Amino acid sequence: MSVPAITAGTTRRIEVDGDVLEITPLGAGAEVGRSCCIVRFRGKVVMFDCGVHPAHSGMSCLPYFDHINPQEVDLLLVTHFHLDHSGAVPYFVSRTEFKGKVFMTHPTRPICKMLWQDYARVSKIAAEDQIFSSEDIGKTVEQIELLDYHEERQFRGIKFSCFRAGHVLGAAMFMINIGGIRVLYTGDYSREEDRHLPQAEIPNVRIHVLIVESTYGVMNHEPREQREQRFTNSVHQIVRQGGKCLLPVFALGRAQEILLILEDYWERNSDLHEIPIFYNSPMATKCLRIFETYTNMCSLSVQEQANRCNNPWILKYIQNMPDRHTFAQLENEIGACVVLAAPGMLQSGASRELFESWAPEKKNGVILTGYSVGGTLAHELKGDPESVTLNDGRKVNVKATVKFMSFSAHSDYNQTSEFIRRLKANVVVLVHGEEHEMNRMRNKLREEYPELNVTAPQNCQTVALRVPPDRSVDAVGNLVEEIASVKKGRTEVSGMLVEDSTGARALMKPEDLGAFTGLSVCNVEQCQRFVFPQSLTTLGRALLEIYDEVEVSEGRLKVCEAVEVSLENQILCITWDSSPVNDMVADSVAFTAIEITRSPTMLTALQGDVKKEEDRIFQVLCTYMQQEFGRLKIDDSTQLVSFEVDGQAVLVNFPLRQVQAPNEALRERVTKALRRCERALRPIQAV
Repeated sequence: MSVPAITAGTTRRIEVDGDVLEITPLGAGAEVGRSCCIVRFRGKVVMFDCGVHPAHSGMSCLPYFDHINPQEVDLLLVTHFHLDHSGAVPYFVSRTEFKGKVFMTHPTRPICKMLWQDYARVSKIAAEDQIFSSEDIGKTVEQIELLDYHEERQFRGIKFSCFRAGHVLGAAMFMINIGGIRVLYTGDYSREEDRHLPQAEIPNVRIHVLIVESTYGVMNHEPREQREQRFTNSVHQIVRQGGKCLLPVFALGRAQEILLILEDYWERNSDLHEIPIFYNSPMATKCLRIFETYTNMCSLSVQEQANRCNNPWILKYIQNMPDRHTFAQLENEIGACVVLAAPGMLQSGASRELFESWAPEKKNGVILTGYSVGGTLAHELKGDPESVTLNDGRKVNVKATVKFMSFSAHSDYNQTSEFIRRLKANVVVLVHGEEHEMNRMRNKLREEYPELNVTAPQNCQTVALRVPPDRSVDAVGNLVEEIASVKKGRTEVSGMLVEDSTGARALMKPEDLGAFTGLSVCNVEQCQRFVFPQSLTTLGRALLEIYDEVEVSEGRLKVCEAVEVSLENQILCITWDSSPVNDMVADSVAFTAIEITRSPTMLTALQGDVKKEEDRIFQVLCTYMQQEFGRLKIDDSTQLVSFEVDGQAVLVNFPLRQVQAPNEALRERVTKALRRCERALRPIQAV
């Protein structure tokens, strides 16, 4: 399946032959923040992620929901718990007309709940900034459904599953399948294995459309070992000169990685044992239980430590930071220390307060380990300013050492390029990147893969893909053997074509329907009745001109072993199990009976001298039975024949072609003998 054409426009829809797949970012289009991407195809609408923008507040931090009708969204798939990917979920679920379903992985839901509660609590300070309440959170959490990696679900004709994404605990890449077209949305992902998480997976299926993050554009990360060494050396240098080292971090995710790095470094350097490391996160203790619960989703080293009955999340050199007031009183006494504090971009909260306090001191240091979005204080510090102006107009001198060392678990260019190459995607849509870097990445990918369609849409700009109709079908079950025999000389096969609500098709034998689908097989018996004033013998003779197989059984005609015909009180009854072939045979029987009734000439020709013909056949049959069974007792007037077989009496009623015998085996034996004789003579007997 190929997806050959790609165009982009702000609102236009391109109508072409085949189906049109539309991708519209409502957030994270040529920006980082408020990730939200809409995919439309064949009447289905899927929303990937629903986040808030960290540099904005209130309604302005939301994705551009006014460009869609929330009622049309069938599925909302949330990749991970970071607020720029999940922060708007309570608003969308509780305060819009959304009626679909929400899915995320098991660790993501409890961490999302805590982050949403913290976000709502902080937003209460300024009522105009509050986009959802605690009641909205409770309502939303109840509606969230969970799924495991590789578990395939289906809803409203959309098949979907998720794969490990690295990045943070529980992060997932979602793949949807609509009508055989597979779209993979990575969210934030990393192909680098770090201390506490395994790397992102590469799905072992062909992907037609890849929606991938472009956070770092064409940049490549330095090797993890070198990065860790530079980081620990910088921290060591700051505290060795008696300074305080501030590490702004996201409350969850990269913070756990930094904690493990520091714990290991402190363990190996005895001169640091007396220097405290504080972790300022009110949610740290609560989230510790979640990380303990899902240790099996962490890296092999963390799992091995847990298997040795050592809790990898109980750290020897890390302690929770006292409340801000208590810490301020003890600050001078503590001296050199390291503090990990949220948020990671210094927008507000503990990390912002500590920065304002420590930045004027030259011996102190600030090491920014995560990605920073334009408009935040962390991003402003990249310009190495001598001072910064805060929102309230105050100026803060920046004399402390400021360094940037990326530990954000986002894919770099080499990782993304390799990811695209191995997936063999037809189309790549870039999201979650600053406009300049995203465009540079688009151009470089086009140079590296000339046949690849790459686009970098802005918010609310729709990418329309022309998808050719899929006429392929999967053969399953016993039909596979028949197809193999075609190559050996057979010219055709037949089967039942089944298509599910997602558009996936399978060709199979009817008897395999229950094994490969949720359907069951049933037979439809049809019966047709009408007045027929002639005899079955007459009808049978006419049918012999059309079919070779016309037999009498128990006073009924059987045509081609498929259609039974009986006559009672001049009402002809035609009965058959419905199928294309049987329907045709039944129609021909009915048509022949009608023609006999309408045509006197045809009726006379068929009837002939029936009595004379029957007498002749009776004589031949008597001769045959005498040779087969021995001496017979014959009544010519009634055409009844009696004889014995192995001492058992048998009576044959020739006009009715009925056999009476003391047991079924003997009756069947005599009946078969009569049938063989009759078939040789090829008459249709009177009934």
